[in-house]
Amino acid sequence: MIQLTPQQQRAYMSDYLENGWREERMSFSSVSLEPGYIDGRINVEHFQMPGDGQFHFSAQSAMIWISQLGIIYGCWDNQLTEKVGEVYLRDLDIKFKRPINITEEVRFEGFFPKHCKKQLSKDLVYYKNGQIHVEGGAFTGTASFLVPIG
Repeated sequence: MIQLTPQQQRAYMSDYLENGWREERMSFSSVSLEPGYIDGRINVEHFQMPGDGQFHFSAQSAMIWISQLGIIYGCWDNQLTEKVGEVYLRDLDIKFKRPINITEEVRFEGFFPKHCKKQLSKDLVYYKNGQIHVEGGAFTGTASFLVPIG
């Protein structure tokens, strides 16, 4: 087995994965909800320019905003006025089919039909395999969340 030196490791590493994601600043520009559905639009306010000179919405950032979508939907769906505890992302299965290069109004959609929701106890709700679509199917998959409600 070959041991890489720190310099050899650095030569292979992505600056974005090491530092760039920490520099990103994103926020919801809007969030709309109805039973079984949430639509959140994300604006990218600051990012590190990759070596190819074009912004790419990363897998790491997508996971953060999918989590936020689940938190907001779970709280809203259970008539909470604020988050009462930590919401846990239990499962995330996502496919990155094509790059997302826009920085305004990146659309994140979550579909949570009634059969996805299960009350585990008086204080805990589980959303299983909600469908996630980002920017018209560029990223798609499923996500499951545990939401404390009491």
